[in-house]
Amino acid sequence: MVIKLFYNAQIFDCTGNEPCDNGWLVTEDETIKEIGEGTAPAFSGAEKVDCRGMTLMPGLIDAHIHLSLFDNDLGNLHRRDYPAMHYVKALRVLKDTLDQGFTTARDAGGADAGFRVAVEQKLVPGPRLTVCGKSISMTGGHADMRYSTELSAPAISPFSAVIADGVAEVQRAAREQLRQGVDHLKIMAGGGCASQADEPDTTQYTIDEMKAVVHEAAAANKKVLAHCYSNNSMKMCADAGVYSIEHGNYLNEETARYLKERGCWLVPTLTTYFYMSEHGEELGIPAYFLRKMKMVRENALEAVQHAINAGLDIGSGSDVVGDGQYHKNMEIGLKAKVMGAKAAIISATRENARLMKLDKKIGTLEVGKEADLILVAGNPLKNAESITVRDNIKLIIQKGSTYKNIL
Repeated sequence: MVIKLFYNAQIFDCTGNEPCDNGWLVTEDETIKEIGEGTAPAFSGAEKVDCRGMTLMPGLIDAHIHLSLFDNDLGNLHRRDYPAMHYVKALRVLKDTLDQGFTTARDAGGADAGFRVAVEQKLVPGPRLTVCGKSISMTGGHADMRYSTELSAPAISPFSAVIADGVAEVQRAAREQLRQGVDHLKIMAGGGCASQADEPDTTQYTIDEMKAVVHEAAAANKKVLAHCYSNNSMKMCADAGVYSIEHGNYLNEETARYLKERGCWLVPTLTTYFYMSEHGEELGIPAYFLRKMKMVRENALEAVQHAINAGLDIGSGSDVVGDGQYHKNMEIGLKAKVMGAKAAIISATRENARLMKLDKKIGTLEVGKEADLILVAGNPLKNAESITVRDNIKLIIQKGSTYKNIL
């Protein structure tokens, strides 16, 4: 039995309570056993951590990552690397995600269940994962990475999407991913930035096709998330029973209320647009990609405000690719510009745990929950961007085990 005592801490438990200025917390093996304020109790044989001047809070959760998008030029990713290299590079992204303080993550297209199992069995370092396997996209949809000039069949890589058209094909695609042990399903319900042959303000898939995927997921007690930007595509997703709307940059007041009435979540992904827009030219991303990134960025913060005003459930994801993978925790600082620091941090902890149906285990610091903790220098509630500096994250505890300690 391993007991750890954290004392002299500002504890921000992310339950919604105000932070505790002189708090202590005890973990026993993988579990949070006690939390209090004031003088810490004596525990003989406990590992003691003096947290003076630092904030103890839950491990971060990123609800929209792509282990498989490790390059800046996604259109040519499948043409450039041997299949084994895809896995090697994805494992590097996996480790780096944990290095940033994300003890849990939801892969939104690409990673299969093997990555989840590898982390569970401690074969590789990384956040606790939920995965959806291959995204499901229509011909010419967001995950059909062919250029409009190409006449060949869609390219195949270890992480390629399934291209499926019509109710029968999308049902088969959904069933195949479920057979392979995924935690949720992902559909491309509108155009995007990384795909050359479509635009973000378009709709993709019919309601019947989307309902077919939702039906298959529900039959297996799982949820569907959907990539979309336009208000029309978001409304279609809501009507089809989609659980989680990803991105949603063009969200307006009317659609925000529409999603709220139908119980949808919104997962804004601000980091990818702001980072790639600012650094895309130096990183060599294709002109079509950069143009669309800049275009959808313009509405991104306003969309979050509409979601707040409508009372939508709001998660937090980064959706970064290539060099952006090393800046996932920019998301909290960006959301704080609209939500404030407290709500932005809670969206990346408690709310993401609710979104992922993991809130009985993680997302807050409460007795009986798993010991996923980070210790941050200073007070991120006063400066949310402090979390974006890796050296400010002094300690990372995942399920009771110390992964990082630079105290």
